[in-house]
Amino acid sequence: MSLFIGLDLGGTNLKYALGTGDGDLVVRYSKPSLAFQRQNKIFENMFSAVEQLMDEAARRGETVVAIGVGSPGCVDFEIGQLLGSTPNFEDWTDAPIKQRFEERFHLPTWVDNDANMMALAESRKGAGKGYRSILCATLGTGIGGGMVMNGEVYRGSHYSAAEIGHIVIEINGRPCNCGNRGCLEAYAAAPAIVDRYRQKLKRFGVMFEIQGLNTETIFLKASLNEDLAKETIIETCDYLGTGLASVANIIDPDLIILGGGVAEAGDEFIQRIEQSVKQNAIGAIARKIRVVKGKLDVDAGIIGAILLAAENFAAKKAK
Repeated sequence: MSLFIGLDLGGTNLKYALGTGDGDLVVRYSKPSLAFQRQNKIFENMFSAVEQLMDEAARRGETVVAIGVGSPGCVDFEIGQLLGSTPNFEDWTDAPIKQRFEERFHLPTWVDNDANMMALAESRKGAGKGYRSILCATLGTGIGGGMVMNGEVYRGSHYSAAEIGHIVIEINGRPCNCGNRGCLEAYAAAPAIVDRYRQKLKRFGVMFEIQGLNTETIFLKASLNEDLAKETIIETCDYLGTGLASVANIIDPDLIILGGGVAEAGDEFIQRIEQSVKQNAIGAIARKIRVVKGKLDVDAGIIGAILLAAENFAAKKAK
């Protein structure tokens, strides 16, 4: 049986797996991504992961026929190269991922943005299965996005489609890591949630709880009916709902799927975001749009990378 390798490169971990052409995982692993290292070190770390998987495939008597890679940042899908830099990686600027992998392993390799990989996986095997068009948002340290339109990943003319985190929701608002001001990410990503709650504590003179805060603590406090935490979460849902509704009003998806660490906050959080989306979307969309949590959790990226390789390999073979 022919197998495919998928890699999901994150700011903290590199997830990697062997899978079938249908996206079913055979084995999966994870290790530090070495995002703080030089580019060659990051590549060597990824190459050792591929070699481990190829050895595993050989042990099983199977053959690896193609590789898929999901990377943060804007990726030129045609040449498989990062365009510019990406946050959380000190030396990943213009990384020639496809070229380096094909030179090393002599296997066809396809590369795409990591949020696009989540969208592809959820559309084929997750919460979006059976739907024609979906919008995915990854909620964590940043806010990423991916779209599947009429069954295909939509990348845009400059490979930068669905940058949901950089919708401007407040003119001349808070500075964002992208260099702009007022972006959704500056209001609703994990660091913004923590900062907003910290500021509320300061205003009420609660200084002893300011250190060591994270979103998990805030969501826990909100579930225990702590007023400032609940207020913070409600505001976050309003920001997210406003931003997601703005995109929905343009592309009119069947479904919005949320993933990433912040999306793990629970059903009430997802429901509040859906309520906000419906309040801000135009009538026809508001009546039917649904917001749900992704089904594939931490495996979405590697499943998407495997499907990317499998579907493009099949299309290339059919020509």
